[in-house]
Amino acid sequence: MKRLRAVVLFSVLILSCNQESKQKIDKIETEDTKKIKVYLLGTFHFAQTDSTYNVLDENHQKSIEDLCEIIANQNPDKIFVERQPEYEFQNRIDSLYETYVKMSRPLKARNEIYQVGFRTAKKLGHKKVYQCDHPGQYGRFNRATIDYATKNNQTDILEAKSLGTVMRYDDTVDEDSIMKSVTLLEYIQWINSPQVMNSSHGSYVTNYPQIGSTDYYNYDDDYTLIGAELTADWYKRNIMIYTKMINQVDYEKDKAIFLLMGGDHIPIIRYLFDTNPYFKVVETSNWLKK
Repeated sequence: MKRLRAVVLFSVLILSCNQESKQKIDKIETEDTKKIKVYLLGTFHFAQTDSTYNVLDENHQKSIEDLCEIIANQNPDKIFVERQPEYEFQNRIDSLYETYVKMSRPLKARNEIYQVGFRTAKKLGHKKVYQCDHPGQYGRFNRATIDYATKNNQTDILEAKSLGTVMRYDDTVDEDSIMKSVTLLEYIQWINSPQVMNSSHGSYVTNYPQIGSTDYYNYDDDYTLIGAELTADWYKRNIMIYTKMINQVDYEKDKAIFLLMGGDHIPIIRYLFDTNPYFKVVETSNWLKK
């Protein structure tokens, strides 16, 4: 009898704790005004374009100014960029930004961190720009995945030609033509469109995991699930990026944060923020317009 009462009491305590936790989460979820707004912007890497597309050209600079003005109008309290905070002692982002704030002439560095991140932070009077990138092993896993697919008749999966795969939308069009026929701002808007974002993420979770050996019982086979290793590493990197962001947030003072990151990162990071009850992701199409 005593044992039964103890079990009942334990069950009541568990239910009470679960109910209390649920009430706290429900309260957070219903108080949208208290959530920290998250603005996510996928970008291309400005410095990796060829000589036919120079972001320092006058027309692109005007477009970048428009982009920075749009971001500044969202009034984020912190701007996060694709740079590892662990390497501050090498990259000196803080000191570079301090120097930039004092400059009266335009910055000549082509990197989007400087062209968009620095420029917007300066407009807002921010004291610093926040770093959140994390290293991954995409290159190693990608090479191994391509090599295995090539040697084992699985290239149709990589090329999204077989059933169960997803073709990236940006692989179905002439992206260079789009890039050069519209303004830089319009190209950024295109990168952040649902077609581009959803299909890029879809290719990571459908195509790559199908590459590799299915001989699951052979412990000596180093290539079992090699493609899934690539996807797992990509997820891990983005989870770490998200972690570095939320650990630099002031939950009492910050009302909004902004992230500038390579486009393929955005879908996973968005999902993580979407499932965190303390944040509210603002739909990019609702604010990324003149």
